[in-house]
Amino acid sequence: MAEFASQNYQNNFLSQVIARIDFLQCIPTDTIFKEEVEKAIIDIFPRRGMAQLIKFNTFNIVFDGVTSNVANANNDVFDGRQREYQSLDGKNKVILSNKFLIFEINSYSGFDEHIKWMRKIFNVFFDHAKPIVNRTGIRYINIFDQSKISLKKNYFCPEVAAVLLIKKELVKQQHILRSMHVSEYRIDDMCLNFKYGMYNPDYPSIMTKNDFVLDLDCFTEVGIDNADDILKTIIRGHGEIQRLFEQSITDSLREVMLRWKNM
Repeated sequence: MAEFASQNYQNNFLSQVIARIDFLQCIPTDTIFKEEVEKAIIDIFPRRGMAQLIKFNTFNIVFDGVTSNVANANNDVFDGRQREYQSLDGKNKVILSNKFLIFEINSYSGFDEHIKWMRKIFNVFFDHAKPIVNRTGIRYINIFDQSKISLKKNYFCPEVAAVLLIKKELVKQQHILRSMHVSEYRIDDMCLNFKYGMYNPDYPSIMTKNDFVLDLDCFTEVGIDNADDILKTIIRGHGEIQRLFEQSITDSLREVMLRWKNM
């Protein structure tokens, strides 16, 4: 197979790209929302929303210093905040809270550009908040909407094409709610979950459209405490997602994405 690691399509069917880091512990509000951190975010996402009060459940375990047995375990409630920062057009945003930081990209213009955003924000964030991250992930959701493309089985590899229902009449007659397949992969210290099929945007109502989804989610639960390793992990995840995506489609679909938008 040809190398598609740097492939950029003029037209794609990306509905959303999500990059997310989760912190091992709740970070104090005055640390997470330091002026320097917010300034780094606002430079790229200038529309700052109202802060929302949010309660986090935290589970604490205390070990006996002599026997190494669990001496105490309890659930605590942490009062924190969550705030959204949007791009000028409102299509892309960052969500920051005491427990996680999320990039939600709904207008995708290429991985190279978006990783630059992440690098600028992560560098400042880790310098000031100094979190320990216990989960790092990136997810690409591709939705092939029947109003934008007339789906054909030869657009996908045989395994993926097998779950594609082309005839709308057949979809309606069988009263299908949705038809999804899940494959899970382990790649060194990373997990890659691949969901594909007729996802049905109107679920749990009966499916009436043959919209198709390729949903790829790559993450690791290795502890990370610096921006460089977070960025390397996200770049690795993106590479694994792109490799599997390219293995799932054919040259027929590539021609569509390289040439025009509506089919």
